[in-house]
Amino acid sequence: MSVTVNSAGMPPRGPHRQGYFGRGLVIAALLEAGLIMALVWVSNQKAPPPPPKPKRIAIHMVQPAPPKPKPKPVPPKPVVQPKPKPVPKPVPKPVPQPKPQPVVHHIPKPSPKPLVAKTPAPTAPVVPPSPPVTAPPPPPPLPAPSPSAQKAALAEYAALVRARVQADTRVPEAVRLMHLRGTAIVAFELTPSGRLVSAQIAQSSGISAIDKAALAAVENTSYPPFTKNMPKHTMRFDVEVHLSAESGG
Repeated sequence: MSVTVNSAGMPPRGPHRQGYFGRGLVIAALLEAGLIMALVWVSNQKAPPPPPKPKRIAIHMVQPAPPKPKPKPVPPKPVVQPKPKPVPKPVPKPVPQPKPQPVVHHIPKPSPKPLVAKTPAPTAPVVPPSPPVTAPPPPPPLPAPSPSAQKAALAEYAALVRARVQADTRVPEAVRLMHLRGTAIVAFELTPSGRLVSAQIAQSSGISAIDKAALAAVENTSYPPFTKNMPKHTMRFDVEVHLSAESGG
């Protein structure tokens, strides 16, 4: 029986020795790679900025300005004494001389003229005032017509007015073409001189064209003045105006 004893500090031999050698190579390779990476990292780092230069403070020595000379005191002005005013000499007063008295000459008074009696101027004859002229009295008013005479005059005038209005009536073309007919009553007022004051339709015919033609006939007619038996104030008249297609005008 044989026994193998390894001395301290000696690597084992055989296959164990080869394992240690491989591990050493791996560790050496890792260290080399780590060193290379450290060198690359250090080379990539920026260089630190240079330290700031210390500022220099320049101190200039300025000489103080020489003191200004003190102003010389101004000598006081001499006091000028006022000149004494000359005393005016007294003017001698003139001695009054006596005034010469005027010489009075006595002028003889003229003798008075003899008085002459004045003849009185002729006076105008006194004309007695003329008596006041009085206007002739107005003519007495005409006697008022009797009611019967007044009524007859009104009826006669109304007939005359109706005839004039009917004669002045113009039939519109629309009435002729449509063969219309109708009667309109027109109320109007006249003054005593025959002047038309107002006019309006008092009763319509139901046809606008006939109403307009009747009103136009009343407005375009001339009227005579009132007769002597008629009232002397504005009066109202009602006139019937007949219109048809067969009417003239």
